[in-house]
Amino acid sequence: MVVLLAALLIALNALWDAYGLMTGQMRPSTVSLFVNVVATIFVIAVLNEFSRRFFRCALSPDILLFLTVSLSVASAVFGLDLLQPLLSVIAHPVWFAGQGNDWDVTILPYLPKLPIVWDKDALRGFYTGLATFERWDVLKGWMPALLWWGAFLLLLGFAMLSLCLLFLRDWTERARLSYPIAQIPLELLTPRLPLLRQKVFWAGFSLAAFMNLLNGLHFLYPNIPSMGGWLFDLSPFFPNLPLSAIGWTPITLLPFGVGLGFLMPVDLTLSCWVFYLVWKAERVLAAMTGWWGLPRFPYAEEQQFGAYACWALLALMPKLSAGVQALKRVRVQECKRAGVRENFRETADQQPATANSLTKQFVPSDENLAALGFLTCFVGLIALCVWQGMSWWLAKMFFAGYFLIAIGITRIRAQLGSPVHDLHFAGPDRMLLFVFGSKNLSKRDLCFLTIFGGFNRAYRGHPMPHMLEGMWMAKRLRDTGQGARGTEKRQLANLLNSRLAASASLWGWLLGYTLGVWALLRASFRFGGRPWYGMEVFRQLDTYLHAPTSFGLASLVAILLGGVQTALLATLHNRFNFPLHPAGFVVSGSWSMNLFWVSLFVAWLLKASLIRWGGLAMHRQTMPFFMGLVVGDYLMGSFWSLWGCWQKRPAYNFLP
Repeated sequence: MVVLLAALLIALNALWDAYGLMTGQMRPSTVSLFVNVVATIFVIAVLNEFSRRFFRCALSPDILLFLTVSLSVASAVFGLDLLQPLLSVIAHPVWFAGQGNDWDVTILPYLPKLPIVWDKDALRGFYTGLATFERWDVLKGWMPALLWWGAFLLLLGFAMLSLCLLFLRDWTERARLSYPIAQIPLELLTPRLPLLRQKVFWAGFSLAAFMNLLNGLHFLYPNIPSMGGWLFDLSPFFPNLPLSAIGWTPITLLPFGVGLGFLMPVDLTLSCWVFYLVWKAERVLAAMTGWWGLPRFPYAEEQQFGAYACWALLALMPKLSAGVQALKRVRVQECKRAGVRENFRETADQQPATANSLTKQFVPSDENLAALGFLTCFVGLIALCVWQGMSWWLAKMFFAGYFLIAIGITRIRAQLGSPVHDLHFAGPDRMLLFVFGSKNLSKRDLCFLTIFGGFNRAYRGHPMPHMLEGMWMAKRLRDTGQGARGTEKRQLANLLNSRLAASASLWGWLLGYTLGVWALLRASFRFGGRPWYGMEVFRQLDTYLHAPTSFGLASLVAILLGGVQTALLATLHNRFNFPLHPAGFVVSGSWSMNLFWVSLFVAWLLKASLIRWGGLAMHRQTMPFFMGLVVGDYLMGSFWSLWGCWQKRPAYNFLP
């Protein structure tokens, strides 16, 4: 029953997102905390509390948790940075080949067979619109590609879920990470909704909702005044070099951005806007010194990739250390069984007395199964790609880079709660191309990297953090309901709830793919598909085929430089209390930080002032106000989006 309810919610949200794409509405998966998920769960939670109070029947917290986690994961799958660009990419080359280009000769012969839609008649309605895809001739043309990508994404989802199970105990119980992004969904899942009983929450809710309502009315009727809601660009004030090198530098104050920033630690909000200005200063310095003429200088994408990879490796260090300890313990036991007393005595002297406890603590059986599951999925992904003609070494490097980014994003979300982590055009598909150069890769490999751009364009709505945050919320809900029960019972309950969250993630992934494909194809065949995602990557491929590039030493150096800077900042922050956090450097160089740096500055100023002058007590008392800013902005923004979908016209977009 709960799966059917989750399927209904996912189908409605998939239609909302797909029709919003076609009619020019806001994109709910642009930010870390998805707009549609908060709006949907808020309505369900309020109705559930109303039913409990007046009809004495209500959904249990476990059911609400299942709905929240499955909807979050599904929204990431059918959202802005996965299925939406992917469907455009796999449909693009066959339809546009021969239209003023020579793709029939230069690209189509080298494309893999299964990941691409080859039936041009099946693509006609996708691009022309005013058609329906619920016909056998259309489904037959799309089905091979959809099945291949279904298997591919299923392995990808299982691998992410395995990583979450692998890191859950370390990051949740030992490191005690705070998961700031998940605080608002957790409050909406808490029985009796204590957050909604606080007047300060409704004060923030009313302020943000009123501002959003006024801005929406101003969008429709310009004679009505607005309260913000627009971008003020600083770059026109600096028309000449070197200051013109700062590029697009918007100033905008987003109520929900201030609210999300207030949930973050003070040092991260400080680091985000400071490092954003550092990135701008780096561009100005490059223009002053003459380096600005180099292509893509200062190689911000490469530095960002290196920073994320280094951040992920730093997060993996405790787990790798535990694995080394486990291997040493196995060696000791083997020596003991073999009767090599002298070797055993020498090894045991080097091994701490608590080796057995360390092994049990860090490598329990569930984590072994999770590690095995990840390795199986990793090999399966490589096999799928090699089967279609990709070089095995390139596939291995691609997926290694992809999962490093996934781990880095998940760790940032769990520890620091950054509102954005987009990494535009800085995925492993582009980095491999920048470093090796198109001259040194086969045309089939270039085609694979181009197709993989469909789910690596950006990482704003990455699914893996939502899986781990669901497991953390399950643990918190269980701890709240258990009170002071015994440790063994609490551990058993946590295990059961983590498995409930894992099950919700899996169902969310499966339903998100199937219902997301259905909703996107339905909307595309009605309104006409959006070709720009496919156009973006295949025009780049066409450029590299006609103007091949060689080995990119500068790109490799920039990647290493980004990693070194992150490691240095981590050392300074952890050992010498340096005020700037390395995660701020990691997330601040990408495109989305342009929209949030002012909001994060305001959030840092307010939070630091409250803690300085009012103490932690004042901080806790004002926290519901900033949660209200987020929920109020999200709900009113959702109203305008649904209204625009109903009217089939653009409405006010509070997510710039």
